[in-house]
Amino acid sequence: MEKYLILGASSTIAKYFTNRFSREDKLVYELSSNKGEKNAYSVNSIRNKINVFDPEVIINFVGTYASDYEESYSVNVSISKNLFDASVKENFKGKIILIGSASEYGVQEKYTERCIEKPRSIYGLTKLMQHSLFQYYINTYDITANYIRLFNIVFDKVDKKLFIGNFSRQIKKILKGESKEIKLGNLNSYRDFLLIDDVYDGFIKVIKKGNNGEVYNLGMGKSIFLSDFVNNVLEELGLKLRLVIEEVDYIGKINNKVVADIDKIKGISWSPKFNYNDLIKEFCRRLREVGS
Repeated sequence: MEKYLILGASSTIAKYFTNRFSREDKLVYELSSNKGEKNAYSVNSIRNKINVFDPEVIINFVGTYASDYEESYSVNVSISKNLFDASVKENFKGKIILIGSASEYGVQEKYTERCIEKPRSIYGLTKLMQHSLFQYYINTYDITANYIRLFNIVFDKVDKKLFIGNFSRQIKKILKGESKEIKLGNLNSYRDFLLIDDVYDGFIKVIKKGNNGEVYNLGMGKSIFLSDFVNNVLEELGLKLRLVIEEVDYIGKINNKVVADIDKIKGISWSPKFNYNDLIKEFCRRLREVGS
């Protein structure tokens, strides 16, 4: 039975992964600051979990979208360093998965793993610092790890600071009869969206086949106009309502065409199962379940 240690287990995406792992008979050990553990992510705390559970894979889901530099650094960088230090001291021989973001890239003509990163937010900056940390430990110590740069996840439970999280929460209020309008920011841009199911499968593929020390983009590899995405969701749900466009500050707000280059992860036999038509239908099905 495969054994996984999940850092940041209380996050919504981690909970989705944990549920999938359990259904697939994988043994999951959780580490979360929300469980009342003092200094949950200290080097000694992580060392103890590695020593006691002897996991084969460690995934770090700990992260923050905070715009405050000190807070963002303490979470997005320092905890990953603690994980690496604990792994070195415990001579951990399994695989570590760190989660990056498309925000590290900033604005690019083509979003490949080889391009020079140009972050435009504190979140993107500290995630990029995490990546530099990843490179240092891979190049210095006997560690097996991969770095996954996520683009835009379609999952109704993601943080409301993200476009999808904000949109999902407003849709749920509509479906529950608690609101009659939706307020969104500028929709005149393109985004690369990937359903959470495909995100999970991408992680598994990297865990099983990812080449040590490599970064993998994880996205659809195709873009959709934000306005089309919103209108298609509303049409699929049969909703006719007032759509208010206003300035909204959310993570990853870049007014250009963002498309993940996924040739590298395709090289280890992964590709998305859900095209945009199927993604929107599945997303709406889950929204209806929550709203009913």
